[in-house]
Formats: sequence, C-alpha cells, structure tokens
Amino acid sequence: MNDKVVAFRVGVVVVAASVLATLLIIFFGSGQSLLQGTYTVCLRFPRAPGVTVETPVRKNGVLIGRIKSVELFDDHVDLEAQIDNHRKLRSDEVARIKTASLLGDAVVEFVPPSTRDASAAANEYVQHGDLLADGLVASDPLQVLTNLEGKLEGTIDSFKSAADGVTVLTTNLNQAFGANDDRIGRILSQTEVALESFNRMMGTLDEFVGDPQFKVDMKRSLHDLPKLFGEVQLTMQDARQAMATFERMGAKAERNLDNIEKFTEPLGENGRQLIADLGRAAQNLDQMTSQLSVVATAINDSDGTLGRLIHDDELYSDIRETVRNLNQSSRQIEPILRDFRIFSDRMGRDPGGELRRALLDSRPPGARIKYGPNGIPFPSSPRREENTAPYSGRR
Repeated sequence: MNDKVVAFRVGVVVVAASVLATLLIIFFGSGQSLLQGTYTVCLRFPRAPGVTVETPVRKNGVLIGRIKSVELFDDHVDLEAQIDNHRKLRSDEVARIKTASLLGDAVVEFVPPSTRDASAAANEYVQHGDLLADGLVASDPLQVLTNLEGKLEGTIDSFKSAADGVTVLTTNLNQAFGANDDRIGRILSQTEVALESFNRMMGTLDEFVGDPQFKVDMKRSLHDLPKLFGEVQLTMQDARQAMATFERMGAKAERNLDNIEKFTEPLGENGRQLIADLGRAAQNLDQMTSQLSVVATAINDSDGTLGRLIHDDELYSDIRETVRNLNQSSRQIEPILRDFRIFSDRMGRDPGGELRRALLDSRPPGARIKYGPNGIPFPSSPRREENTAPYSGRR
C-alpha cells in the first residue's frame, strides 16, 4: 500500500476523532452551557466544605449549573454559580451544600422552603447578579460520626459501670440466698399462705357475683340506671329554675332595699330633729291628756257647773226652756229686722219720699205691705192703689 494513502487514512481518522470529541464535549460537557447561555447568581454560605470550582449545582436532582468561583471571607464564603438560562430559580428557594457520596464530593442543591409563601414576592424568579444570602450547610455523616465518638466513649463507660453494678448485685444475692436458706423457706411459705388467702377471697367473690339473684338485681339496677339519670337531670333542671327564681327574688329584694334606703336616708340625716319633734309631740300629748283628765274630773264632779248641768235635771229643763224662748223671740224679731232693713234701704235711696209717704199715708202702721225674706211682698186683701208717684207739691 502506498504510504500516502496510509497517511491520508490516518489523517481522516484523527480529524473524525477530533470532530467527534468536540461534539461530545459540546453536548455532554461545559460546551453545552456555551451554546445555551447562562446567568450568574451569587450564593453566600457560613462555610463551604468540599466546594470547588466546577462543583455541580442541582435542583430536584437535575444539573442546572456549576460553581465558577469561590471567595473566602472572615465570616462567610461567597460562591459564584452559573445557571443555565432555561433553568429558573424562585426567590424563596434555599441553596444547600450537601455531600453527594461517601467519598466527600460536595454538591450545591436548591430546595423549596419549609413553608411556601403565597405572596407575589415569593413567586418572583432570581435574576442575573442576585445575591442569595440564606445558604445552608447539611451535616456530613462522617463528621456526625466523628462528633459522636466522644459521646460513644461516655456511653460505653456507662454500660461498663452498669454491668459492674449488676455483677455486684448478683454476688450479693448469691451470698444472701446461700446463707439464709431458712429465711427464704419462710418467705416462700408466707407467700403460699397469702396466695391461698387470695384464692379463697376470689372464690367468695365468685360465689357472690355468680349468684343468679344478684345478677338479676344487677341487671334491673343497670336497666333502671337511665331512668335514674333522667330523674336526676329533671331534678337538676328544677334546681336551676329554683336558683333562677331565687336570683330574680334576690334582685327584686335588692331593688326594694335600694328604694327603702332612699326613703330612710333622709330619716337618718334628720334623725335627731325627728326624735326631738317626737319628744315634743309626746310631751304635748301628755299635757293634753292631763288637761282632758282635769276636764273629765270637773264633769264628774256634781258641784261644778258642767257637773250640775249633767246631773241636775231641773237646771237642764230651765236651760232648754230658755233656749226655746230665745229661738221663738228670734223668729218674732226677724220680720221687724227685715222691715227695718227695707225701711233703711228706702231711706238711703229716697229719704224725702219716704217721709212724705209716712206723713200722708192715713193707714194704720200695721196695714202697710209686708215683705218676705227674699224681698217679695206677702199677698194681702185688695185695697186702693197706693200713690207712689213722687210728690210735686200740688193736689
């Protein structure tokens, strides 16, 4: 075969291998990110064990980017992560560093929060250049075991001490039982007697409970128990109603006492004045009683005026006759007084006319017109008409 053909074939194989390797790097390596594009997110952790450049960044187990730089500070570590453009992160998701295998390979994983916030801010997506400062670091299992080493030593020592105590206890028990066989026998005998007493008690209880009449009475009592509860409930309702009635009565009594207090308060304020007034009233009543007693004594005394008026019938008759005469005289005087009143009235109105009529009238004094109590003249026999015209001085 010609050397040129061999060289040509070798060159074709090398070129093909190079192109295939480039394609594999583009599709399965970091070249894929170059084709798709990325955005940068800064992650802050208190520490970053096992994290280096090109540490994978995952979300729900899916690779979404890699760590491009690690910056160490005094109190924290900042990681710069490049995330694929088509991978979106929510602002409430938390970045956590954990160990991916027993070999200590670290991975940065985004996990959802323990409680999802429904606010609009929590649903926003992380943008290029944002800082997520609430990163967490998961515990390393190997580190946990290392930390438990000291505690395991203490626990083993505690088990050892407990085992020593059990050994001592067993030794003491062997010594006690070996030296006191008689005491153990007595303990066992007493235990046997106690068990027999317990068996007898249980037998007696079984006979009592197994009695058919007792069972019937127990069933009847259990059957009547709901009725008893119902009666108790009714009794409690009646008691509540009675308590409510007593409460209303108490309220009314309290209002009455308040009203009585309003009435007695002025009495309490003017108590001294009222007591003084009552004392004076009692003294006046005592004096009036004394005076009435004197009057009653004078009336009962037959020598006094009132006594003689009550006990002397003749004096009573004379006084009665005198009163009758006075009454009759007053009735006789009444027409005279009435005529005098009429005459005085006429004299006051027309004194000259009355004097002329009295001088010119030829009738006797008792023949003139008589007037009643109401001023109306009494009826009389027909007579010649009296001239009542005023006197003119001519016949």
